[in-house]
Amino acid sequence: MVMDNVMDKRESGYGAYIVLGLAAALLALWSLGYRGLWASEGRWAEVTREMLQSGDFFHPNINGQPYFDKPLLTYWLVAAVSLVTGHLNEWAVRLPSALSLLVAVAITVWLGLKLWSRQVGLTAGWFLLSTYSILFWSRTGVADVENLAVILLAVAWYWAWRDRPNFFSFLVFYLILFIGAQLKGLTAVVVPIAALLPDVVRERRWRGYLTVSHVLALVLGSLFYLGPFFYASMTRPDYQSSGLALVFQENIQRYFDPIDHVQPFYIYFYEVPILLLPWLPLFAGALIAGLPRWRQLDTHTRWLIKAVAMIFLFFSASGSRRSYYIMPIVPFIALWMAVYVGNAGGYGALSRQAIGRWLLRLQQLLVYLLALLELASPLILPLVAAKTGFAVPAGLQLATVLTGLATFCVLLVDRQRPDWLARLTGTPAGMGGLLVAVSVILGGYFCWQTRPLEIYRTERPFALQLKSRLGDLPPEQLVFYEKPEPNVLFYLDLPRPAILIENPEQMRDFMEKAPDEYFLVIRRKTVESLATALPQLAGQQPSFAEETFAWQKPSKKLIAYHFGGQ
Repeated sequence: MVMDNVMDKRESGYGAYIVLGLAAALLALWSLGYRGLWASEGRWAEVTREMLQSGDFFHPNINGQPYFDKPLLTYWLVAAVSLVTGHLNEWAVRLPSALSLLVAVAITVWLGLKLWSRQVGLTAGWFLLSTYSILFWSRTGVADVENLAVILLAVAWYWAWRDRPNFFSFLVFYLILFIGAQLKGLTAVVVPIAALLPDVVRERRWRGYLTVSHVLALVLGSLFYLGPFFYASMTRPDYQSSGLALVFQENIQRYFDPIDHVQPFYIYFYEVPILLLPWLPLFAGALIAGLPRWRQLDTHTRWLIKAVAMIFLFFSASGSRRSYYIMPIVPFIALWMAVYVGNAGGYGALSRQAIGRWLLRLQQLLVYLLALLELASPLILPLVAAKTGFAVPAGLQLATVLTGLATFCVLLVDRQRPDWLARLTGTPAGMGGLLVAVSVILGGYFCWQTRPLEIYRTERPFALQLKSRLGDLPPEQLVFYEKPEPNVLFYLDLPRPAILIENPEQMRDFMEKAPDEYFLVIRRKTVESLATALPQLAGQQPSFAEETFAWQKPSKKLIAYHFGGQ
């Protein structure tokens, strides 16, 4: 009987981890490759495609032109996926980000377990998984969630080895940092150090790091980071871009003297709450309950709050600011909210104060409202269509209604049996239903509702139509004006670069000496500006164009002209 009881407890303990892991895998991977590439995903896809095509993995290009704006490792991960699967497609481009979400959730759970309790770890993992911004970027083929996962890994390594400082622990720590820097940039080095600095300073712990082994580990980690850049510069003298120069420009110069993305210093005061949706009421509760009673919190919770403050200050001090730059703060706030709702870390009855109960009810109301919006979609979507001209695609209403029904079923079960979902997820009573309900809403949206909407994303169909029309024409008979879109280039899968024309003078010279047949790809808004300089273009009818719907701006759409031929 004793052995049976031990086994029951062990299975119960592992069960909550398994449920979270399955939910994370489902939300990260389901329908991952269905959507066409969008926005900056094309850069990762096209750079990797040209690497695989040329066999040169140290000199990134887009349309044959150097593009060293991002480090190399992020492209290598996509290339590795494509080599294993035999396909370079949307799924391969996004898989590293999706897997990074699974890593980030696992590390967040581990940190909660290490520093507080099993319940805090599991709750933080669910918070992170059910945050809209994190799930959105984890299903996008860029390096932001990879960067976040490595930052968490460095912080976790510190806490695992904090009391055993030696050459091995230092070396692995710096290797993690500089691997992260090879994924997106030097924020992967600075953010973990900023987050950990309060604990390093506390009780003068830093004195244990003033050792030769620490310095040697830092030097070796730096050489590991610099190696690919040195190799790239030595092996291609003709390559007209310096990775290290762009590291300086994109990370250091942009921080102190930005060339773009200049936003007011207070931008993150409202961008961080947006990143935390839909969990903003609970974050407000953690903030309001924790700061006034600072001394009653345990040392780990005080470190966590200081880490959040340090990350916030680091990104706010930068001259270049964008909403998703500060995304690495989200897992730390997820831990903070988990400590708060679990009455851990010294919060105790603080989270049960009147304002805490009011904010919890507000959070519950928000989740019910989201479920109601899903369920009421057959009434709402026709109103949106009448107002904007948006045509509701087949299948969208069914997807939203079923998502709403599933969400209400979760909330009803939690209301009837409030402890069941809490035990299943390993979260506090009253939180299991909310966490699962939000996960159902986000899963319904990302894994199902976006599929019918794909018919209104027109860049991929345009690129595939252009590829079909090109036929056997060589790339030298394809002309892009101003700049080629990486997404379009990826779908064209050209064996060599297309021609790029950057101004009207170059366009005039090309047309005077143009081959008998060629295609010109240009944005619709640009045609009007060229009409005076190139009247022959103004009189030419486009052969085909990127489809435009009533609620979209046609000026940004691509059009293609076919000169010569049949």
